Amino acid sequence: MDQPLFALPVERELSPAVRTKYEAYTAQGGLLGAFTYAAVVLETDDDGLAATLASIPTALFVTSSLHDDAIDESDDWTGNRKRRLNEHVTLGDLAFTSVLEAANSLPDEIDLSPVLETVRQIGRGQLGEEALEPTTATLEDAVARVDERGAVWADLAVSLVGAVDGYSEDQLERLRTVTRHAMFVLTVVDDVEDLPEDVANGVASVPTALYDGDLSACDSPAAIANSFLASDAPRRLGALFADRRAALETGVRDLAETMDRPNAAILDAVARALTWYCESACSIPVAETVPPARQREISTQVAGDERTRRRVAETVVADFPFGAAADSETVAVVDPEILAEAVADLPADPLADVLVALTHVATVADGVMSTSLEEALATLERRAASTT
Repeated sequence: MDQPLFALPVERELSPAVRTKYEAYTAQGGLLGAFTYAAVVLETDDDGLAATLASIPTALFVTSSLHDDAIDESDDWTGNRKRRLNEHVTLGDLAFTSVLEAANSLPDEIDLSPVLETVRQIGRGQLGEEALEPTTATLEDAVARVDERGAVWADLAVSLVGAVDGYSEDQLERLRTVTRHAMFVLTVVDDVEDLPEDVANGVASVPTALYDGDLSACDSPAAIANSFLASDAPRRLGALFADRRAALETGVRDLAETMDRPNAAILDAVARALTWYCESACSIPVAETVPPARQREISTQVAGDERTRRRVAETVVADFPFGAAADSETVAVVDPEILAEAVADLPADPLADVLVALTHVATVADGVMSTSLEEALATLERRAASTT
């Protein structure tokens, strides 16, 4: 990170493990920040304002994640437990100070009242973590719970976009629909990975609601994972995700119909948002995930004929979360024909830069979290195997 969100304590004051967590959570939360940045700068052409607003969901995600770990993991910490609690809580608090600083620096005409209410919803969602009883919670209950604690992060980003003038209520609602579906999928994917811990902590989730039986009766984390993997629940999760992806595709199309900006302007906004992400939210250099030879290859392909340009764009987008279908039965969120039309007349150099940055972001995202059901199930299986 060339321009970190806030100054971290010196090396001797923070353990490497917690520092690694901070960097991972910043990379994750930074995806919400990049979305916010692109939408704001597209409308305002103000990089300073876009960066300030983008820092808010990023830092809040870091705060929430570190504090959540202190709640969920501390019982299992042995040795230096107090120090680890201190680091998680204090580093989360430090991240929150950057939110206060950002809010204080905004122009007077920016009204953050809707944003504050969404932050309160995030807090209330955490307080209600154990409100549902896993053995009696229905799927509808679990889905509502995901919306309370996961999809609400989409509401946060959209409320920040809505704080600037320019977007209509209809556009904001369509933005909200798209981002809520995306956050729902990512939250449930995370719940699949965390299934043994959630069962042990008595937390109801969509995976537990789809399982016919009582996973808490299993005698080990490995038994929980293996019982779930051997059941019909993964297939049912796949069907649920397919429905959400279809709704996400429809939302993207509906949103596109309301956008009156030329493709070049949208590309420019995305490029500026990705630059912010790489400089302020990501600790991994672009050259580490996209070697110079691959960067040159992308540039050459973008400068080629229409078919070559379309193919490289499809390849990059397919690797991005929700960019393409996971299998032949699941609809792709980004239609190949729409993508081909969008990139056909764009200038080669900025398009190549964006495709390189998107490749980098997709690789980073895959490194800090699962972005598909298949990845989450594979992670759950590996963890089960390692504990047997």
